[in-house]
Amino acid sequence: MLPVYNGARFLAQQIESVLNQTGVQVLLMCRDDGSADTSVDLLRAHQQRWPDQVNLIEDALGNLGASGNFSRLMHAALAFEVPAPWADQPCYVALSDQDDLWHSDKLATAVAEIRRLEQAHPGQPALVHSDLRVIAEDGREIAPSMARYQGLQTQRSGFAAQLLSNTLTGCTSLMNRALLEKGLPVPSEAIMHDWWLSLVASSLGCRTYLDTPLIDYRQHASNAIGAKAQDQPVVFKSIIHRLFDDRHGDIFRLNARQATAFLERFRPELTARQRFTLWVASHLDLPVPPLQRTLYRVLRRL
Repeated sequence: MLPVYNGARFLAQQIESVLNQTGVQVLLMCRDDGSADTSVDLLRAHQQRWPDQVNLIEDALGNLGASGNFSRLMHAALAFEVPAPWADQPCYVALSDQDDLWHSDKLATAVAEIRRLEQAHPGQPALVHSDLRVIAEDGREIAPSMARYQGLQTQRSGFAAQLLSNTLTGCTSLMNRALLEKGLPVPSEAIMHDWWLSLVASSLGCRTYLDTPLIDYRQHASNAIGAKAQDQPVVFKSIIHRLFDDRHGDIFRLNARQATAFLERFRPELTARQRFTLWVASHLDLPVPPLQRTLYRVLRRL
């Protein structure tokens, strides 16, 4: 699934890296989100060149934004009828950004892992994601591991941890049909589409992280969401300053909104512990920083 918006500069390189995957059959579904550059022309040219592998969705829905464009493509994936030569093969959905470079074994590596998950957890939603190599516009390496560059605690893969912080980079993800069927539609309360799907897999299915970079994650001025080096610890001026520090207030409020929506949709399918965890997370929007941080610490221990 490749959503596009003003991505002409690097788009051809990314498309070719996806189509040049080894050990798998690839069908690339694309949708342009109202670009003002030559992105649509590039997509049409690639569709003409590889008509059996590139499917361009053209509709009148206009600009949906990054998350909305991904959601539109994921709905299209569920409705898509796999061509006859591949119809009897297991099919999976991967999300792609428009400006990265996939390593040639990216999909084959993820497919092998998701099949292992499905054998261990038959019928369940399954999700696989990986690390990335961070590169500059010209391909120069910035960091060999985005997880380490950003200080992501990828070992915190439990449901409570995922409610607080999304350790999934969507463009590395591979998911099965069961996850899409369970997770869609992505609600407006979701912080991002990949975060929502990560929560579904964490609570109602299975997921795994591959501690190896399978994508070159390109950083440039137009990134919608980019890689950032981990922040340095804040030095507080006083105890009062520390006590009422509201630096994380906005994300806590978004966490609470997303948790409330998740609880409302999936309540009957959740365990008592998961429902309690979501109830705690739904109160992260309390307008008192010390209480927010107390609830945060409770969630870190669940």
